[in-house]
Amino acid sequence: MTKYAAFYVPLTAVALALTGAVSASATASAPTSVASAPTTGPEWSYEGATGPEHWGELFPTCASTPTSKQSPVDISRQDLTQSRKVKAPVLDYERTAFTVHDTGATIEATPVNIGANAITLGGKRFVLQQFHVHAPSEHTIDGKPAAMEMHLVHKSADGELAALGVLFELGRENAALADFFDSIPASAAATSSTAPQPVQINPAHLVPAWSDLVRYDGSLTTPPCGEGVIWSVYERPRMISKAQLDAFTAVHPQNSRPVQPLNGRDLFEVDVH
Repeated sequence: MTKYAAFYVPLTAVALALTGAVSASATASAPTSVASAPTTGPEWSYEGATGPEHWGELFPTCASTPTSKQSPVDISRQDLTQSRKVKAPVLDYERTAFTVHDTGATIEATPVNIGANAITLGGKRFVLQQFHVHAPSEHTIDGKPAAMEMHLVHKSADGELAALGVLFELGRENAALADFFDSIPASAAATSSTAPQPVQINPAHLVPAWSDLVRYDGSLTTPPCGEGVIWSVYERPRMISKAQLDAFTAVHPQNSRPVQPLNGRDLFEVDVH
């Protein structure tokens, strides 16, 4: 699958959520539970003349300004803000079927039945729409990226987006994601961008529930880089094996946006205990 992807403008905000790209082949076969048929727009990629350093030229909403609130960001532990008003999300996850497909920019898993999984944040319910991965990680901690990062993207009834960021370091195999990684070769096959069979995954097993989080106001990490996304990034990583990482990078060798300026934003440390 090419690293270049035509950007589509969907009719609902969540279809853009943190991936923003769908290849022409993916449009024909990807699940339609998130958005109806999109329209085309400028092309973007992770390298060259359409790479991240040029996104602001292609999409004004991606441009870095003194007041922009773009994502990802570097999380400096010494600069974290403490606040009792900022609470951890309450997870309401269960085992469910996910369709795995290649968007042209990442490998994404979409619930077959939207609504089975959700989080509650500030008293508002956000329903899980999809999760996908980036390698290396987009968020960094104290200037250091992890081997991979997963984004679990949620949407509230009024259209607000909330994302959980989970970092992954190399180590033992991640059993909860075994079927997801095993589906990548099929989903990236020339004949189809979607794996032939859904996979059963419990999102509760994807996040490090024991880890504190960092909350901040940010944006989508791909064009159109729309702001207003509530980010909760887990400080402590989970593990994936080198074989699992290689399965993804064989298809998408590098799909990470560089960190963006904080511009005075607070990074709130959230104690989950």
